Amino acid sequence: MKHRCDIFAVAAKCKIRLHPMKDRYAGPLRPFDCFSRQALRRIGRKHGEGHLYLTLRLIVETEGNAAELYHETISGVSSLLATHPELAEWGLALFECFDRISLAEVRRHARVLAVNNRVQEAVAVLLALRLLDLDRPAMARAA
Repeated sequence: MKHRCDIFAVAAKCKIRLHPMKDRYAGPLRPFDCFSRQALRRIGRKHGEGHLYLTLRLIVETEGNAAELYHETISGVSSLLATHPELAEWGLALFECFDRISLAEVRRHARVLAVNNRVQEAVAVLLALRLLDLDRPAMARAA
């Protein structure tokens, strides 16, 4: 089922600046800058605006992660939430766990571990493992 999703409205609610990919330069992203419109469209159409909103908030509203609006990271966080929808019920605890996770480090490790360039899938797995380490009782209940 395809959802209607206004990625510009969702991004604005998260204070994210969406830029065309053609304007992307080689170098690290600045906080709240995103050049991954296609990833946002795909996620929004597949899972809806609420899912996209939570995905983006987990990136930009957690400690040191606002500059991690890369396609691989966005898609990996989305995949984690889609695979484990019960995580949304954690509320503030989920954000507190993400505060303790460096998404830049996760993305770097995922690039090394990725098979067939599926970095976003490796990001999702690494995030699940980090959440398991940070909140084992909650993850055990979710299993």
